[in-house]
Amino acid sequence: MAFGFAGGGNNMKKGELRAAISRGYREMSELTKVKCGGDKCPGVGNRAYRCCDRMHCQMTIDHAYKDWGIRLPTTGHQLPLMGPTGCTALPHLRPWCTLHQCQIQETGSTKDRGWDAKYFRLRNKLTRLEQQLAAM
Repeated sequence: MAFGFAGGGNNMKKGELRAAISRGYREMSELTKVKCGGDKCPGVGNRAYRCCDRMHCQMTIDHAYKDWGIRLPTTGHQLPLMGPTGCTALPHLRPWCTLHQCQIQETGSTKDRGWDAKYFRLRNKLTRLEQQLAAM
């Protein structure tokens, strides 16, 4: 079991694999949330929506429908998936957003070795799960 979510065996059924992916992205969202904003996001940490972008919302809308069969409602905000408390899309429907952490993106490290190790282990596990799903 890695970081609280089980799964990842090679003989998982499609539904089990999707559930494991969903759990993994929820866990990644919780992990990256603590490293978002302020000095952890050079140049954008004090922006209202930090790294959010209309293009990422559209990518999420497209991905949710194409890969998960889910039609995401838009909110009327300038960022189509932004609600009063943040993004309305679940973490597995917005993988590029969920995996994003400014310091990792910029330099490959947050300089917190323990956190970085958790991040990269979980990211690698999610990559393997996504590859298994794509091969089905």
